[in-house]
Amino acid sequence: MERVAAIAQQSLKTSMSPPILWFRGQSSADYSLVPSLFRTKAHAKRGAGRGNYTKLHYAEDIRTQHYIAKNFHLLSQEPSSRVEWLEVMQHHQVNTRVLDWSESSLHSLLFALEPFFDGNKYNEESRKKCVPCVWVLLPKTLNKRIMQYLQQDKSLQEDLMNDLDVTREDRNKILNNFQEYGKFDVYSQTDETSHIDYIFNLSSINDELLRDRNRMKELLIKGDVVNPYYYLLARIYSDGYVLKDRKLPPLCVVHPYHSERIKAQKGVFSVFPFYEERPYDQYMRKNKINPDAMEYNNMANDCLYQILIKNPQKVALQMLENGMNDSWLYPEMPVVSSEIENHRVL
Repeated sequence: MERVAAIAQQSLKTSMSPPILWFRGQSSADYSLVPSLFRTKAHAKRGAGRGNYTKLHYAEDIRTQHYIAKNFHLLSQEPSSRVEWLEVMQHHQVNTRVLDWSESSLHSLLFALEPFFDGNKYNEESRKKCVPCVWVLLPKTLNKRIMQYLQQDKSLQEDLMNDLDVTREDRNKILNNFQEYGKFDVYSQTDETSHIDYIFNLSSINDELLRDRNRMKELLIKGDVVNPYYYLLARIYSDGYVLKDRKLPPLCVVHPYHSERIKAQKGVFSVFPFYEERPYDQYMRKNKINPDAMEYNNMANDCLYQILIKNPQKVALQMLENGMNDSWLYPEMPVVSSEIENHRVL
């Protein structure tokens, strides 16, 4: 908690209110910040004549199709978009391009210390070897950099206009609106909401802007009552437009809670875009370096802090003494039963 406070204090130099920090606990400090789908063998390698659809798109599609088919009846409210479905799938061990975080440092610390609470999933040998850690992320700072990059990259703006089917004149109007909008700082600068500026609900953006493409096109041309950069975010992070390089980092988003588990974990997410696979990326993978990892992204790496847990068994015992255990993370009947029978640190 002292380390978290020190990280927060650095941000207070430029703000009057405490910053929003996100946290991710990992049982090993060696694990990279890579979503599970990006650990598979499928990559976004373009083929001649196949445009933006790659093996990685298919790997996501087929998983989503089957998950929806076999779990639709279990949800009280249907997710409204692909990215919402990815959130649900992520929390039920399906490989996705979503990396989950928490708004709670203590919940994330519990995740990091799971080997010392769960004797079924982890053995004694794994506990001896692991050095748990908690990653800390500045989501507002990271997303602000994404928005600034999108304002400057005119070629990317033009590429993302292609599917709108507009005339050259209308295309120029839209691009001009991008430039004019970039000069106008519309985001709140008031103390009341400045802490959540730039932290977006991507599913809501997807619903509002992309459900009616014709209406979206007209609003973009007129520069009327719509944030044009939301369109770019939706195309890149929701639709799966393949980026030619790895400059843009994952987007930090909030989503509707679709389960008590996500609510209990105070879940928030970073959604990874599709990066085009290059020959050098394969070289890195052969050397056990994942080029997709968040900590290797130049825009993201100084928005991340890693806190190592040097005496994990002692910290796990302190957590248990203060009433914190797996039922904080998984508020389900089997976990509560386990809490009754296994109130101990391993």
